[in-house]
Amino acid sequence: MPVLVVLDFDFTVIDVNSDTFVVEKLSTETAQAMQRLKEASKENQWTAGMDREMACLHQRGVSIDQIESCLASVPIEPALKGVLTDLSSKDVEFRVLSDANTMFIEVILKANGLDQAVSRIVTNPSSVSDGRLRVSPYHTTPHPPPSTSPPNLCKGRVMREWLQEKDWSNVIYCGDGGGDFEGALAVPAGGTVCARKDWSLHKKLQQRMAEGGAQGLAASVELWQTQAELAARISARARARTA
Repeated sequence: MPVLVVLDFDFTVIDVNSDTFVVEKLSTETAQAMQRLKEASKENQWTAGMDREMACLHQRGVSIDQIESCLASVPIEPALKGVLTDLSSKDVEFRVLSDANTMFIEVILKANGLDQAVSRIVTNPSSVSDGRLRVSPYHTTPHPPPSTSPPNLCKGRVMREWLQEKDWSNVIYCGDGGGDFEGALAVPAGGTVCARKDWSLHKKLQQRMAEGGAQGLAASVELWQTQAELAARISARARARTA
């Protein structure tokens, strides 16, 4: 039976936020653009905010090729690249579950030679229309209760669908942010949540355990601080079930 490894993208696979990376590198009004995104985030409308920023870049003459070149410069930790490349050929299925968008993720993975190592990407869809990048929400219907995820994507909702697809021998969920919390809660007993130490996901898991023990959290939790450490966690857990 295969092992399922689910990866958040920003600050997990890569060590930057791909959205803000592009805006900071290509905008001629970086401070204003970042403030607009901050306001969009407060209103739980980050995806719509990114769509507007892509429109602003287009209006200022930034091309799709320039955006792709910018994204292609984002590195991935060599140890993590090695683990994904090696284990993807050993009955381990890597899937990306991210609040970024399809173009950003696909370009970065391909630039780092990992486009064949990841079997599926679920994120906000992006497309090119009249020379500008459009970003839209992945989920367009309300999340089932008690979800508190942003309206564009509920990772717990996606995880429950994936878990029903087949009989996984093990499930490993890797993330850092608050948006990963409901995805982490969906990991079944025997699985592992790899949470970035002292980041929002770790803090939410700590709070859940403090409030009610491990209620709602069936998986074990392992912490990581660098992508090299994350690679080691994935390798150890995945290889234990594929040996």
